Amino acid sequence: MFDPLTAFTLERPLLIILSTLYGLALVFYCPPKINAKRAIKITGLALHITALLIHSFVLFLRFSSTRHAPFAGLYETLLFVSWSTSFVFLLLSWKRGAFGYGRAAAATSWIVIFACLMLHVFAYEKVVPRYLPAVLHTSPWFELHTAPALLAYALFTLAFFAALTSLGGNKEVRPVRRSVASFYLWPGMILFTASLGLGGAASRLAWGSWWVWNPKSAFSLITWGLFFLALLLRGEKRWAKRVFPWLMIAGFAAMIFTYLFMNKGLHNFL
Repeated sequence: MFDPLTAFTLERPLLIILSTLYGLALVFYCPPKINAKRAIKITGLALHITALLIHSFVLFLRFSSTRHAPFAGLYETLLFVSWSTSFVFLLLSWKRGAFGYGRAAAATSWIVIFACLMLHVFAYEKVVPRYLPAVLHTSPWFELHTAPALLAYALFTLAFFAALTSLGGNKEVRPVRRSVASFYLWPGMILFTASLGLGGAASRLAWGSWWVWNPKSAFSLITWGLFFLALLLRGEKRWAKRVFPWLMIAGFAAMIFTYLFMNKGLHNFL
């Protein structure tokens, strides 16, 4: 284990390395039309895997600094969401048509890691290790509630990109892209639903009530509802084909709004 100061000091140079690797992976995932196209994409995959391993080490360093999972504050959750996006992509890339979304996963991780690096440079006070309120630090329920939510965010992000691209392309390509979006959406809904239930348990232990109305909880329900409707309407009927991607786009917009702007009330420590 690293001492907290050493662990925190190592973060910035590792973020620079991560930003470079994710950016290179993105470039290699988008090769020109040449004979070595497959080899170039495999190189991108190797860079992506290397970045994920280093990213895992960064999360370990953060844990060494704070002694809790990286869920306290925007900076820590950004680190985890960007890791989760690449992790779930690499884990599920065997699905037909899913490998093409390595570009989306690498781009998302690169943008978010670059944002984390900018926080290190221009808003240093936001990246200094923070500590959870005592009522949450002494209970595992907070981490059990937050981890599946952030993993679900990663799955929803990939499902959003697949649904978005299904609006274009020919008749042979669009069904494959909708299938990939559904493939990511289904486990995302399982994790997000579990997170809401575990959040109720955490609320009961911390504040004595299974449900406390606050902005993040309310908008999380709206997000869940939009993605649930998309899950119900993912079939092959003509009208469902048109509605599904737009529900995914609306759900993704609600998710981003909830994540970035609804950290008030009981969630004001995020």
